[in-house]
Amino acid sequence: MDAAAGSFEVEYVVTGVGVSEISYTTGLGDAGEVVVEGPRLPWRTTVRMAGAEAVPVLSVMLSEDGGRIESVIRVDGSESMRSTAAGASGTSVCVAEPCGAW
Repeated sequence: MDAAAGSFEVEYVVTGVGVSEISYTTGLGDAGEVVVEGPRLPWRTTVRMAGAEAVPVLSVMLSEDGGRIESVIRVDGSESMRSTAAGASGTSVCVAEPCGAW
């Protein structure tokens, strides 16, 4: 966490096969969720968040045909949460600790 700016960098990573949709938070209030349909894997993106209410969340939905994925949230370069999902229409949800915990 950048104490001077009160901000932190969040990296979302998804690997595997069979993903139909990825959604993640950007820390921008109600408009702060992005949905990516039919992403190519491996997939990753980085956002900068600030404030105690900015909570990193990564949700991954597998296709009806099934698949297997691993999703990771890193905060300022350190792994904060990891989750896996497998099977038809499986779902993985990662929620990182509130920023005050870093």
